[in-house]
Amino acid sequence: MQRQVQFVTPENIEISYELSGIGSRFLAGSIDLAIQLLIILLLSLAGGIMAQGSALFSDIVSGSLSLWLYAMLGLISFAILFGYHTFFEMRWGGRTPGKKLVGLRVVRDGGYPIDLYSSVTRNLVRIVDFLPPVYSAGLCSIFFSSEYKRLGDFAAGTIVIKERKPGFLSGRKSVPPTQLVAYYMSQVQKLELLEPEEFDAIRRFVARRSELAIPIQAQLGMKLALPIMEKLKLDVPVPAPWNYADLLEAIERRYMDERGLIE
Repeated sequence: MQRQVQFVTPENIEISYELSGIGSRFLAGSIDLAIQLLIILLLSLAGGIMAQGSALFSDIVSGSLSLWLYAMLGLISFAILFGYHTFFEMRWGGRTPGKKLVGLRVVRDGGYPIDLYSSVTRNLVRIVDFLPPVYSAGLCSIFFSSEYKRLGDFAAGTIVIKERKPGFLSGRKSVPPTQLVAYYMSQVQKLELLEPEEFDAIRRFVARRSELAIPIQAQLGMKLALPIMEKLKLDVPVPAPWNYADLLEAIERRYMDERGLIE
């Protein structure tokens, strides 16, 4: 059963997300677990070969790895099992390889990007979620939670959402951009850094800009554009505050054009 959550950004733009259910989370988790086990297996094989082939260990290794090597392998395995998720969630904005393949993302309650504290907390509590029988605590928590949260999500204040591709905007090709918008479009680069929810906020603002009074349009446009400009390393002149709306429209048009999303 699909469930939606809605948030209102500080820019007064409403964004809705579809929550990820048990099936998609299980698939993403299985992919991540397979990658983790493969890494541990490869490290174990490499450690065994190094230990057996090194003269340094010839006196302390007798057909198997020494106790200290087993201890080191145990620590590395623990780091991979519980550091893997935090590493990728911080590096890829709430996504692990498994989540990225399935199309999921972890965000904080309220739709905010995940931070280090939330990621570490949710992944340490994963130990409790794995309580036997296998993952029963986590599955029960997801099943009975209205937001499909496992225990780690409750502790960290996070949810797992499905990423959506931006929808089509009809009629855009029939309306050519203004001269300033066209100029900004030629300057926009690195759009691959733009997160789907960031584009969604831009798209909603551009769709509503004609309904907003100029002072409100300028204020909201500036609040939304400044962090986006910093993220995209976009250094272009903005003649007046209301021209931030033109810049946002240029980003939206360029994003849509590059991905063939305009009808």
